[in-house]
Amino acid sequence: MPDKQVLWMLEKLEGFEKPKIQFEQYATSAELAVSMMEMIDSEVGIDDCLIADLGCGCGMLMTTIATCYEPQQIIGIDIDEDALEICSRNIESTEIEEKCEIIRGNALEIRNIFKQPIFDIVVLNPPFGTKNNSGIDMKFVENAISICRPGGSVFSLHKSSTRDFILKTARKWEDLEKVETIAEMRWNLPATYRFHKQKAVDIQVDLVHFLKKSL
Repeated sequence: MPDKQVLWMLEKLEGFEKPKIQFEQYATSAELAVSMMEMIDSEVGIDDCLIADLGCGCGMLMTTIATCYEPQQIIGIDIDEDALEICSRNIESTEIEEKCEIIRGNALEIRNIFKQPIFDIVVLNPPFGTKNNSGIDMKFVENAISICRPGGSVFSLHKSSTRDFILKTARKWEDLEKVETIAEMRWNLPATYRFHKQKAVDIQVDLVHFLKKSL
């Protein structure tokens, strides 16, 4: 667990100024990001790894990794230029520029950016597919797997209510060694869009590990 000063710093990071519903943009909380990375580190180890954050948004996952661990490098990819501007400011404010790079690109066309599977770890908090985007979460995962090296790992957050579907679907993919839920966590999600009626709601989310087959 990071010390209180690091957690306080993460909580002060900028979030989306005007979240865009077409991208299902929701800010990942510092608490959730820290818990996620602790589980990933205990599962495969983060230090010295080449890491991608697919759909990085404002950079909460990237910043958590870079401030709490010693990765080789983290590359964040997002389609939204406005989100990447905020991400860039967050990286600069936490003085982790030497560990981070950001690229504007479509996560669903990631093979056009990275021609070879090079990443040790790919992390993502994908759209859940609740707003006319059914199945987009698994499309994000498929693309994440495509840029992950043989023997590497993809870690993705999904609503716990979709667990059976996620596991059943991914276990049919031939390039995976195993798929398993390694943690169930609580995401306290504040009201983000006008149609939200409550100030905040707790969502149960799974952290799922997709392990790619070795050569």
